[in-house]
Amino acid sequence: MKLLEDMAEEIGISKLVLMENAGLQLANVIQKQYSKNKSKNILIVCGSGNNGGDGLVCARHLIQFADEITICLLNIKGKLKTHEIKKNWNLIEGIKQIKKMEVFQNKNFTKEFENEVNKSDIIVDALFGTGLHGKLNNQIAFVMNQINKSKKSVIAVDIPSGLNPLDGSVANYVIKAELTVTFHKSKSGLLQRNEITGEIIIVDIGIPPELGNNL
Repeated sequence: MKLLEDMAEEIGISKLVLMENAGLQLANVIQKQYSKNKSKNILIVCGSGNNGGDGLVCARHLIQFADEITICLLNIKGKLKTHEIKKNWNLIEGIKQIKKMEVFQNKNFTKEFENEVNKSDIIVDALFGTGLHGKLNNQIAFVMNQINKSKKSVIAVDIPSGLNPLDGSVANYVIKAELTVTFHKSKSGLLQRNEITGEIIIVDIGIPPELGNNL
């Protein structure tokens, strides 16, 4: 996927455009799948990379659908990783209808996060995509554990956080979703892991199919 995104950028389709397409398609799926929910309080939990950026775009496109939207940005090291997520965080900061929690040296984080989870109806897992490496730190493990025990509707963005997209192995913690919205094509690690992925929906984000012909 990284190579495909680089190839798309070479022919003029920027990663910012791909991120916008991904977030929009994700929002469209959520609106379709959960349109009958009586209460639509949505918590979007974002990492500091491009998977988190997809979640930020999704939030913008859910403003008219949701009763309330809260973004929890786990910017634990205080530095957003890519130009694309920085751009979308700047856009989000100016939108008053979206509540924002940026986790960076927030002493009251655990209690605030528990409260947000408890009042949510839908949780969007936009923590990690294909770029997860190694074990998870304690703060992120806490977040993932709270999501898993919440019994809320959980939607994974591209890949459930903690699941290896290549071989389906898991980190020390893994998000268990009822729905995974994956981009462009299914990843091999999603196969045969429905106890983690739930239903899988593949969406097009604008990468021309012919780019993958030689991969």
